[in-house]
Amino acid sequence: MKRFAMAAAIAVVCAAAVFAQVGKPDGFYFAQDADFASNRKNQVVIEVKGGKIASVNWNLISIANGVTQDMKALSRAAGAAQAQKDWAAQTKAAEDALVTSQDTAGTKIPNVAKALGGTAVAKGSLKDGWYSAAEAGNDEWGTKNFALITVVNGTIVDVLWNGILTRNNASKISTSMANGYPMGGQAPWHTQAHRSAAELVRIQDPDAFKLKADNKHPDGLSGVSIDVSHFLEAARAALRSAR
Repeated sequence: MKRFAMAAAIAVVCAAAVFAQVGKPDGFYFAQDADFASNRKNQVVIEVKGGKIASVNWNLISIANGVTQDMKALSRAAGAAQAQKDWAAQTKAAEDALVTSQDTAGTKIPNVAKALGGTAVAKGSLKDGWYSAAEAGNDEWGTKNFALITVVNGTIVDVLWNGILTRNNASKISTSMANGYPMGGQAPWHTQAHRSAAELVRIQDPDAFKLKADNKHPDGLSGVSIDVSHFLEAARAALRSAR
């Protein structure tokens, strides 16, 4: 009986040892959902120090009507809905539990394994966080364009370009996804917007975005023929707080 008890104790210790190290170099690791299921996308940032998970930041971004900020920002805002506050509290509990347990298999936080299965985010010069801003006015199609930018370890890791249709407060991406928004035989608006956002992630600076002589349309960006000047204006405004 003592032998079985000792074996059980050893098994517990071994299991704890498995969870004690994540086997990754120190750094910040990021992952997100592949698409916007139910109009939202989970994102997670994991900081590793000394081979252990030192901090976790789980957030949501959304393409729902009227939403221009990340979920944590919405939950902190004056007049936040109770559901947003409850989500933030439950998220904090899940983050703390993962740091305490180091159990990446048992966590309810999405994309943890995906993040730790990748490489650490390269160091950049920006301040970490989620940054959102809209252009000063509406564009010629009656849209208030905005950019929501995710920065990890000083590097832009994700950009959302969306717009609010001022006539009905609808999300331009969601409307385009539902209706197709054909652009003269080119890819629909939301597809071109995603490609433009991905280009900003690649180049890391709105001022480095290559434009044609009209300063509106991309120069040499495959599959994008739409006016991106409103997007770049919003992105510049968003990043002012990150510098």
